[in-house]
Amino acid sequence: MNHYLPIAIVAGFCTTLLNISGYAGGIFGLGFLLVLAAPLPLMIASLGWGNFAGLIAALTSGVTTALMISPLAGLLFALLTSLPAWWICHLASLSRVDEHTGEVFFYPLSRLLMWIAGFAAVATLAMFVPFGFSLDTYMDAISTLVKQIYDGGQFADAGVDLDGLVQLVGRMAPTASALMLVFSMATNLYIAGKVVHKSGRLARPWPGLHWLTLPPVGAYIFLAALIGLFVLPDLSGVLAQIVASCFGAVLLLVGLSVIHNMTVGNPFRGGVLWVTYILLIILQWISFFVVILGTTEVLLDLRARRLSSRSNDGPDGQNDDQSEPD
Repeated sequence: MNHYLPIAIVAGFCTTLLNISGYAGGIFGLGFLLVLAAPLPLMIASLGWGNFAGLIAALTSGVTTALMISPLAGLLFALLTSLPAWWICHLASLSRVDEHTGEVFFYPLSRLLMWIAGFAAVATLAMFVPFGFSLDTYMDAISTLVKQIYDGGQFADAGVDLDGLVQLVGRMAPTASALMLVFSMATNLYIAGKVVHKSGRLARPWPGLHWLTLPPVGAYIFLAALIGLFVLPDLSGVLAQIVASCFGAVLLLVGLSVIHNMTVGNPFRGGVLWVTYILLIILQWISFFVVILGTTEVLLDLRARRLSSRSNDGPDGQNDDQSEPD
């Protein structure tokens, strides 16, 4: 295992460089993408060279960040970014053999989505730590930031309501952060898995992503948090907002998986998928209907009902993946 050590250390160092380079390049454009892609080298090392290599990469990224910025920054980066990414890859590589049939089962992707949503919720909630979990302090910081960016005097003459803008930014920031974390972690896992799969080092068969789902408890958590968003006050309401955003994001992925599944064999499949993704980018409110579709699938198992009415064959990828049932 010693020959994996240099790979792990280089992966951890690359993770740190991506993160620092992203912040140095600004929060918009390429810098933003570099920050989101920071865990990718670590995840490739973990999936391709084993859990030990991934853990060393995660610790290396924390230590190098601590040396290059500050000990607190290194600790936070390790706890909120590197170690969660390593843990997700560790779970993705887990398998067990049935003693009676000899069949190999792998950790279900549905539970990985639960972990991703949970990690994203914790990381988003951590943004309130510097403010002592005080909404007033948090909103004051948002107000100061907005006024610095928009130069109150100039925009006041243009009729811009800065107070309303502060309220909007403060309200939407937790949701934006939660969505960004869920989608970036899922995307990094997909890219890392593809890279390792192409190299022949992936420990499990490539799963059928058009059968992606979530345990029913995930849908119940989302619905409960959605209700709490409207009835809970102050920080409790913000926590409900964060949880609803994280689980809504993974249900959006399930909804997209359903669309991919339902259009298999359709001659217009490519056009339908392109239109769907373009509309999601241009008209973000459409994602609400995709989340409803994902929630309905989780609770009613639409694809299995459609499959049973069409044929007796097992779903593509589900048998290949050999994931344990939820």
